Amino acid sequence: MLNRASFFMAAQRIQTAQRGSLSGGQEGAVVALLEELGWVRRPSRLIDTRAAVDPKTFMHKTRFATRTTAPQEVDIACGLQGTVVAAIECKVTNDQTNSIKRVNDVLKKASAWHDHWGSFVETVAILQGVIAAKDVDRLTDANVHVFWSHDLAAFKDWISKRV
Repeated sequence: MLNRASFFMAAQRIQTAQRGSLSGGQEGAVVALLEELGWVRRPSRLIDTRAAVDPKTFMHKTRFATRTTAPQEVDIACGLQGTVVAAIECKVTNDQTNSIKRVNDVLKKASAWHDHWGSFVETVAILQGVIAAKDVDRLTDANVHVFWSHDLAAFKDWISKRV
């Protein structure tokens, strides 16, 4: 008979695996959308200078330099007009408690990028799953652009206006 701790550990492992699988699919959908729009994928590398990502190009799983922390990985970096880069974080959650952790991760990265790059980095969160409204509000209050995986058309409209 499984003890209670083993049961909860097994459930947590399953939820983590599900999030990982859904997150990979979510990132894949964003990459496919960018390619459909004619964006060019570039090899990932450390982004440590402005204009490192040309307009209508993107890098998947790359890193941004920051002043006060180690370089922060971004799921997808997209070059926009005027040397601006969209730092896209794809987040999947199973419940409102887990969403706090995911949102905190986005906010930490957004703060580090803003401190280093100012307005030359626009942070985007593409969300999927159960997320408390107050956590979405925290993102928008921090000037993070929020989109939903089930409505990538809204993201498509947003990014198409910025190149």
